[in-house]
Amino acid sequence: MRYVKPDYRNCGLNVISSIAEYFGLPLGHPSLPLLDKYLANKNYQNVILMLFDGMGMDLLAHALPEDSFLRRHVASSISAVYPSTTTCATTAIECGLSPREHAWLGWTLYFPQIQKPVDIFINLSDGEPAADYHVANRFIPRDFIFHRITEAGRAEACSVSPFGDVRVESLDDLFSTTLNLAQDEKRRYIYTYWGNPDHTMHAKGCYHENVLETVQDINDRLERFYAQLPPDTLLLLTADHGLIDGDFKYLEDTPELYQMLLHDATIETRAVSFHVKPEYKAAFPAAFEKVFGGHFLLMTRDEFIRDYLGDGEIRPQVYDFVGDYMALAIDAVCIGNHRSEHELKGVHAGLTPQEMLVPLMIAEK
Repeated sequence: MRYVKPDYRNCGLNVISSIAEYFGLPLGHPSLPLLDKYLANKNYQNVILMLFDGMGMDLLAHALPEDSFLRRHVASSISAVYPSTTTCATTAIECGLSPREHAWLGWTLYFPQIQKPVDIFINLSDGEPAADYHVANRFIPRDFIFHRITEAGRAEACSVSPFGDVRVESLDDLFSTTLNLAQDEKRRYIYTYWGNPDHTMHAKGCYHENVLETVQDINDRLERFYAQLPPDTLLLLTADHGLIDGDFKYLEDTPELYQMLLHDATIETRAVSFHVKPEYKAAFPAAFEKVFGGHFLLMTRDEFIRDYLGDGEIRPQVYDFVGDYMALAIDAVCIGNHRSEHELKGVHAGLTPQEMLVPLMIAEK
């Protein structure tokens, strides 16, 4: 299957680099020339970046006709950062950092400080609280770009989401709150996040009728929202990643491989980190290829960090999280640890075009 490597000159990190530079806050990463053309010599009252989780290019082509509002305004297909997963991609966009700089690489990371794997967004380890504090926030704290833009003084910046500065509980609230912010007299950068269609795709698969209805609903709401925006507004929309329907295999079914590991595989089921016992490090690649050859690219820690995590200074914790070997999915196969784990239908974090290619919609009011 054809696979797509991340392009750190044409991805969400470059989008936020253009926006931050426009508001007087250069990030040290390349900006996106396509977006720079809109921002050059303009004094927008509002720049709005809306992110819809999982809404990749492949899904748009399945869910919407070519003359729909959203597809008419897609200016370009851009790359997801890697791993192509929400924790990694939204952190890049929300913090203006490459994956090697921010270290929020995937859903589950192994923290040597507490000797546990932790689901970093929800702070759980094997379904129980990982600690009496938020582990990821303590050991890999984040500095959000919207706070820094506000401090730079050229605009008021905020995030609107179920977890943001301005918290909303429904899609109705998200659009109405964002519209109210855009209609006041302040110059603003507004970032919004919504967890669908990703949530529905995980549960029901990528092309279920409920998924297609969700995207059509977002498109219709977006068109009405755009019509009500004030002049001198630049509306942008993107996604963190796309999804593909998964095919799960389990390490517990391959004891010859599983017994080589120091602990369960981590990061993601499609960007899989293996910490290998010292006596098996030389033998592991051949054992892995025997079981999963053709479904994954297997590489060393150094190869993965060099080729897939972008530019910039490597945060030291990256070396803790990335195992001795990394396996990157190039077809539908996913690697779980145990059959008792919840099996998702729609999955992401691999290198397939469905997961890696996302839209950049640009609509100038």
